[in-house]
Amino acid sequence: MAEDNNIKTISLTVKGLDCAACAEKIEKALTRHEGIHGITVYLGAERADVKFDPSSINEQSIIDTIGGLGYKVLTGKEEVSGKSFHEMFFKGEWTFDLSRIGFVFLLIILSFTGTTKSITSIDLFSIFAVIVGGYPLIRHAFIDLKNRAVTADVFMSMGVVAAAAIGEFRSASIIAFFMLISEFIDSFTMEKSRRAIKDLIDMAPKTARIKRGDAEVEIPVEEVKKGDIAVIKPGEKIPVEGIIISGKGSVNQAPITGESIPVEKKKGDVVYAATLNNLGVLFIKVTHTGQDTTYARIIKLVEEAEASKAPVQRIADKFAAYFTPTILAVAVITFLITWKITNAIAVLVVACPCTVAIATPLAVVASMGRAAKKGIIIKGGRYLEALAKVDTIVMDKTGTVTIGDPVVTDIKGFEGCDEKVIISYAAGVERYSEHPLAKAIIKKASEAEIDIPEPDEYKVVPGMGIEAVLTGRKIMLGSREMLRNSNITLSEDAERYIRDKEEDGKTALLLAHDGVICGVICVADIIREGSIEAIDALKKLGFDEPIMLTGDNPRTANSIASALGIKNVFAQLLPEDKVNKIKELASKGRRVLMIGDGINDAPALAQAHVGIAMGAVGSDAAIEASDVALMRDEWNQIPEAIAIGRNTFSIIKQNLAIGMVFNLVGISLASTGILSPAMAAVAHVMPDVVVFLNSSRLLK
Repeated sequence: MAEDNNIKTISLTVKGLDCAACAEKIEKALTRHEGIHGITVYLGAERADVKFDPSSINEQSIIDTIGGLGYKVLTGKEEVSGKSFHEMFFKGEWTFDLSRIGFVFLLIILSFTGTTKSITSIDLFSIFAVIVGGYPLIRHAFIDLKNRAVTADVFMSMGVVAAAAIGEFRSASIIAFFMLISEFIDSFTMEKSRRAIKDLIDMAPKTARIKRGDAEVEIPVEEVKKGDIAVIKPGEKIPVEGIIISGKGSVNQAPITGESIPVEKKKGDVVYAATLNNLGVLFIKVTHTGQDTTYARIIKLVEEAEASKAPVQRIADKFAAYFTPTILAVAVITFLITWKITNAIAVLVVACPCTVAIATPLAVVASMGRAAKKGIIIKGGRYLEALAKVDTIVMDKTGTVTIGDPVVTDIKGFEGCDEKVIISYAAGVERYSEHPLAKAIIKKASEAEIDIPEPDEYKVVPGMGIEAVLTGRKIMLGSREMLRNSNITLSEDAERYIRDKEEDGKTALLLAHDGVICGVICVADIIREGSIEAIDALKKLGFDEPIMLTGDNPRTANSIASALGIKNVFAQLLPEDKVNKIKELASKGRRVLMIGDGINDAPALAQAHVGIAMGAVGSDAAIEASDVALMRDEWNQIPEAIAIGRNTFSIIKQNLAIGMVFNLVGISLASTGILSPAMAAVAHVMPDVVVFLNSSRLLK
């Protein structure tokens, strides 16, 4: 429960959400109440978040309203982690549904045998089948009409009642039978799609072993607090997020990164909830629990991602808006023209709005759950569709195509300065910087056992370098542009040395004191493993001219780009220059995918049509800054993410086409009498089956 001033938010688990029409019913029913300030229904997570003013409406009224629509409402998430399909079929909510379908089918078969003809001319088996099969249908229709919603249940109920009213009991029973099958298929289909999400939820351990003095106590994970010491033995899942204070282990981080190869962990390393300790005993000081863990945030992102609707969903929404009145009008017109009530009944029965309504959510939920298991977090259908449409790849250099952990390779002194003095000055200037180049210099000073002086003054010059005062001297460390802006000239020897190193792909940092250049420190980064192959794969996907944007100098940038097979390089860019470059590309009609580290590149990621942050595990900033977050620093995930987007968008378009074509053809055949009411009931189920089979390809 979250509270914001006088407005509260209640999160409810709602069982029985099978299509977009379910979400719409809940939204319409709640908005009729005063005090409701917002409703978001997540089909994939089976959850509804409701913002309300407790002075106008209480929680129980909200629960009762949703329950009154025929859904089972839970106030906690304890039952969300689902049962297996075997349990649902034989021990769960589907057992009764399947039994009822089987019983109605048996009654219909018996009606064809004519067993009761010797007793009465009335088809008792068909009548009994109508009662058993039609009751849930008519009950749902009554609830829907009571809440001013005209749904597929209402159409089918009208068909059942009308067929029974004219004595067509067998047709009525067949309509009821196939509607039961249709509802089961809808439920099965959505459950299959959300299975990947539930698998993620089920991976999280429910208990933790905590040290209490000299003893170890197993407690529910909800009771674990920050600062507790968790004990993880070999073969156990890690229930919390924290830092190893003792022990060594081999941890499978697949639930977080999607990579099943174990990672060696030791004292001081961070471990994540839901990962598996293969070897060794670990003692972990808890830093994050419950909803604050990286794993819980990943699940929340995946669950809530469907709220960000794909633009293509608007087609389905428009179709659904006009569908209901159109079907009713067609049924009336059919009767007025043909004077055959069976034709009108067939029109009502064959209409299948749910197929179009579920076409997009079904594909989106399936794809995002599957992507999350691979360590690719996509924040919604909007970005799945955007991934399918991007035509231009733009990337940062440091920390993106390179590992972002550079090392000092060369030190050159000028004006009589030796290496130790140069490193000492440089380390003092960079002492409080978080830039990867700063870390390389600090590391070099530590390795050489050089004392790092404390700067008296400190100023960052964005995109160029740092100015500081050390022991009374004004020190500058950065690019040649920074020095030139301060009217510091470079000697020919310095220019030649810098040019040679930059052509080798190294970054040269110039050090000056009191207006005179005194040294150059060269730093090199390593190209990420797999980035060359991934860029080749992107070219095969149609991205022939990838673009590199970097704040580094042109020679170093071109050297790295050449090794990667990239021809378009823009160097010496400030953060705002990168944003402007993306704006320029967009103004030319290009749809831009920006790849960065998620922190330094946040403005550029936000400006692009799709922003992908690499190595987002453990970084809230990276996850927040991006539209797609990769839990591993592996480039092969980028073409895979694009392929998932393209496949999903293709499936969505196919699903929408299937739903619309089936409805149009079915209604045409029904209105002309080619489809009888019983045949229309069979046809009603067919698009659901086809859409499910089509969408199931995304789960492979």
